[in-house]
Amino acid sequence: MYSLSEYLTKFLATQHLGHDYQQLMTQALQDPEVKAFLSHHQEAIAPGAIEKSASSIYEFYQVKAGLNPEEVVSQAGYEPYLLMNNGLIEVAYRPTVQAAAAHSAQARRQRVTMVNLPQDLRAADLADYRQTAGRKSAINAAMVLLRQLSQPSDHPFARGLYLTGPFGVGKTYLMGALANELSKEGLATTLVHFPTFATQIKQAISAGQVWPQIQKIQSAPVLIIDDIGADSNGPWVRDEVLGVILQYRMQERLTTCFTSNLAMAELETFLADTRQTTDLLKAKRLMERIRFLAAEITMQGPNLRQATAQTLD
Repeated sequence: MYSLSEYLTKFLATQHLGHDYQQLMTQALQDPEVKAFLSHHQEAIAPGAIEKSASSIYEFYQVKAGLNPEEVVSQAGYEPYLLMNNGLIEVAYRPTVQAAAAHSAQARRQRVTMVNLPQDLRAADLADYRQTAGRKSAINAAMVLLRQLSQPSDHPFARGLYLTGPFGVGKTYLMGALANELSKEGLATTLVHFPTFATQIKQAISAGQVWPQIQKIQSAPVLIIDDIGADSNGPWVRDEVLGVILQYRMQERLTTCFTSNLAMAELETFLADTRQTTDLLKAKRLMERIRFLAAEITMQGPNLRQATAQTLD
């Protein structure tokens, strides 16, 4: 990124109008934007302001017309504009429409954190979501949640969604599209593929990074836990990772969504059984938190991943 202040200092220090002053200023004053500005502010322009502001007017014209050989300002994503200050004309700089749009798009992307999920989810769009009969209730619920989160009321807790259904029905895509819509409203969302996260957090034990990773997930303004129940269930991940995250989010009333191939009743059975033992009480405790945080919605339909693969064949 170029330094705008350094460029302007150099620009003003190296101007040599000399005998070409009259010709250069004539060109600048004939510029349509300059003429329009002078006409609009004619009553506010102090006597002698044109002469005193000549360098600013010509700077505006030169940069706008791309006459400066280095093109530092435009490369930095700025454009010049004229303004009045105590009866004199000054030139200032603002981001171009393109630069402002790029900055806005970057800010939106940064509000969506994806942990071990495909990057193409960043392009997921609710407008492109196929509203088939088996997915209609899910898309409608996502739209309601979007409205609740973007227009908070006196009751700020917005209960999330627990999307269950067969493989490839579009659960993760819908959650990615929701996250992208929330980012447009200035809301940050974290999507985490839980089976992969569980594996990585086990590996983080030796590095002493378990708690920092849990903190980042549990405190997300909006959290989407993808594919819960798809990994092998162990008591440590269940109790010390998932249990801690869910307890924090329930206490803080933070919107949490889930996707799973298991219905809630099936997930409870899954959480109860570990390689070591069966613990129905701990499973019920976890499910109590999940049911508090999210409403269960069943999705049906064809496997869209297979349909896409067949189209590409």
